[in-house]
Amino acid sequence: MNTGTRSSVHPGSSLWRIAAYRNWFLSDTSDVFAVSLRTFVVPLIGLALSHSTFIAGLLVTLESVIGLVLMSVGGVIADRHDRRRLMVLLGLIGLLLSLTATGLLAAGMMNTVTFALIVIIFAVMNGMLGPSNDAMLKSIVPVERFAKAQAIREARESCVELSGGAVGGLLYHLSVWFPFLVSAALYLVAAVTAMALPKPSAKAQDDVSDESSSHAKAGQDEGFLAQFVEGWRWTLTRRTILAAIVQGTVINIACYGSIVGVQIMLAARGTDPVLIGLVSTATGVAALIGSLAAGWLVDHIPTGKLIILTFAVFSVAMIPLLFADSYGAIVACMVVASLLFPSMNAGELGFIYGRTPDHMQGRVSTVFETTVGVPGAMTPALVGWMLQTHWLGFRAVMVLVVTCAFIGLVLACFTSTRNIPLPAQWEQVEL
Repeated sequence: MNTGTRSSVHPGSSLWRIAAYRNWFLSDTSDVFAVSLRTFVVPLIGLALSHSTFIAGLLVTLESVIGLVLMSVGGVIADRHDRRRLMVLLGLIGLLLSLTATGLLAAGMMNTVTFALIVIIFAVMNGMLGPSNDAMLKSIVPVERFAKAQAIREARESCVELSGGAVGGLLYHLSVWFPFLVSAALYLVAAVTAMALPKPSAKAQDDVSDESSSHAKAGQDEGFLAQFVEGWRWTLTRRTILAAIVQGTVINIACYGSIVGVQIMLAARGTDPVLIGLVSTATGVAALIGSLAAGWLVDHIPTGKLIILTFAVFSVAMIPLLFADSYGAIVACMVVASLLFPSMNAGELGFIYGRTPDHMQGRVSTVFETTVGVPGAMTPALVGWMLQTHWLGFRAVMVLVVTCAFIGLVLACFTSTRNIPLPAQWEQVEL
């Protein structure tokens, strides 16, 4: 297990002045962008190979669900082994798979079954090794800078969201195999920069707290299954994390429902695909603006109140879509709904992961993402069924969205997350 290098980090220094953080950020960003490219082209290639929209959608669902389910296993792996090596391994396997896909597509030897197998292997790789990227961050950034690190991450996610589809579309237009070739280059960068991360040292071992040290030693003696169970038990018995999971699950269903519902409804209406894509671009711009303000908002608004404010804005923004489905109304509502989520994520996730012991980072982050993500990943199937049912349709989808949004808001107002303070006081609050 990686024990960290934070002792060498001055609390007031800029994160960008920390070499380990720069290398981690470049490695993680390369991985995220490679995933974004793959997410864009998988349904396109699946449709081209199978000539079936169902199979194209099924491939996306398979990758999402398999990755999320295996994340909790990957969290145990990240807590038991050297996270730096796991990040390097993630980059190298991604490189190999991307080159394989590139070669088969370029040679015209790819078929639906082979492509599905490659997609599944990608999903297994992300689920088993991806959590090491998240867990490694706690070893580099001190807890008082975690909100800032999360805000930077939110800005990065918004930039990837903005550019991923556009870049993926351009590369796919050049050649069907070109996105995977670029993906291979990105995974190579991820592996090389991960190699530049500091190795665990005896000094780093001495710098961790006595409690973390004892847990680290115990972790070497515990079996894999015992640590897996411990991760779930520890996470689900922390009142604030459990409240965040319940809220996040409900809000995630609302978010998936609104995004997928809008996309499918507009497509069924015959809207120009460019205009459909511009909805995502508009929400990406809103998220980017929100992420740029996230650092200031998290520092000046207690995180608990920021969560409530975000859910309230999202809920109110979705109400007009109960009565209007024009393109202009959709864009306006989706833009407003997206503005505060980067700030909320920076604060809430910064608090949860910042207050989570280093030896539990991988397991806690993956249990959180799995429990919050799986219901959302299944929502598109429900939305598709509602949209094709003549007595339900888009309005029924938005009823689901608004209902879930207001349930999330009520939970945020009356559960323990409302008491999360400003980052300066996080050390004084228990999970």
